[in-house]
Amino acid sequence: MKNAKTTWAGAIAVDLTLFDMKTEKEVDMGGTFDWFGEESHPDYKGVTEAQLANRMLLREIMLAHGFKPLAEEWWHFTLRDEPYPDTYFDFPVR
Repeated sequence: MKNAKTTWAGAIAVDLTLFDMKTEKEVDMGGTFDWFGEESHPDYKGVTEAQLANRMLLREIMLAHGFKPLAEEWWHFTLRDEPYPDTYFDFPVR
């Protein structure tokens, strides 16, 4: 049975955060990567104003560059206009 096509197999999904080049550290987003609780929602109100601003900055940047956000994860974005919608990429990445 062939695996179902996912955004990962289509090479159109990305998980990312902001990085401060001066401090050489990740920017504080108010939560850990791949935590799937309510706290991971981009607009979660239980984070500080600065953390919420960081989440919204990442979201605005990605939206401006052709990605759509996932409502439950501040770090997950999918390419809006998939260039190869009928292609299933199945090769090793080294």
